Amino acid sequence: MKIFRVIDANLNRASEGLRVIEEINRFVYEDAQAAKNIKEIRHKIRDAAKRFDNLLFCERDSLADKGFEISQNQTAKGKTDIKNLALRNFKRVQEALRVIEENFKTEGYNNLAKEYEKYRFLSYQLEKSFFELNFKKKSLPKGIYCITGEKFSLGRDNITVVKEMIKAGVEIIQYREKEKDMEAKYNECIEIRKLTKQAGTLFIVNDNIDLAIVTEADGVHVGQEDMPVKQARKLIGNKIIGVSTHSPEQAQKAVEEGADYIGVGPIFKTYTKKDVVDPVGYEYLDYVVKNINIPFVAIGGIKTHNIEEVAKRGAICFAMITEVVGVDDICEKIAELQQAIKG
Repeated sequence: MKIFRVIDANLNRASEGLRVIEEINRFVYEDAQAAKNIKEIRHKIRDAAKRFDNLLFCERDSLADKGFEISQNQTAKGKTDIKNLALRNFKRVQEALRVIEENFKTEGYNNLAKEYEKYRFLSYQLEKSFFELNFKKKSLPKGIYCITGEKFSLGRDNITVVKEMIKAGVEIIQYREKEKDMEAKYNECIEIRKLTKQAGTLFIVNDNIDLAIVTEADGVHVGQEDMPVKQARKLIGNKIIGVSTHSPEQAQKAVEEGADYIGVGPIFKTYTKKDVVDPVGYEYLDYVVKNINIPFVAIGGIKTHNIEEVAKRGAICFAMITEVVGVDDICEKIAELQQAIKG
């Protein structure tokens, strides 16, 4: 029965597509649970038609498949990326399942057709979950935006400090290190990426776009003297781009160029940066709250004693260095700050 040749070809097509997606989850994103989920549906798709194995094998004739000849004669397309590779294979799976479903229905195997319909709808949900997890841009979280600063960390290294930040429940950490060589920065960022990924914490790299890319950070934060947002976007793709701003004009430009969030400050005098601009005070913060429609983080001289007032003016995310890394008990300090935000 030629119809079983159609089913056999599409069972293979669906299984192969799922295997590609499974390996992307397993090796690219190291997501064991997602890989397991894909593997399970792949086996179920095979097992559901197992009683027809003999018919399927008998009807198989790969060498005489006209589709193979067409495929061989097509011009190879250019380089793709992981996102498009996954997308193409999800569509391949869904189309194949629809073909299987319709052909079983034609032969009167209605219950089996409904089973493959169920797998097809499940594949839509798996596709949604895959792209939301791996490609949906993460938003700026509320609360404390922690920034590393080893020279202010009471003799502790950045990795030790980051572990304490994560333990305290911080949802975003920026790696900022001006005085180390690139190899040292790379090694630290690789370790921090592992820690933040395990904890579900956003990881941002300050200034260095190349470092953010090679360490698979969630994004990069650039200053006014760094690469413009439009050029940075070409390199970093869908990752988060934050921009330091100190005036309404800079804020508007950041929005126009496609920044995902802006830094607003320094609100107060700060001593953690050389050649820092003068404090912008509450006037600029008030402007941003009223006029800028992308997320922002208040930064610069924010301490336990003044964070409540900054929050009352509309800020919901607060970047800090010394107030967090410069204390003995980081977890206790972050809890204190979170409480102060609430007023």
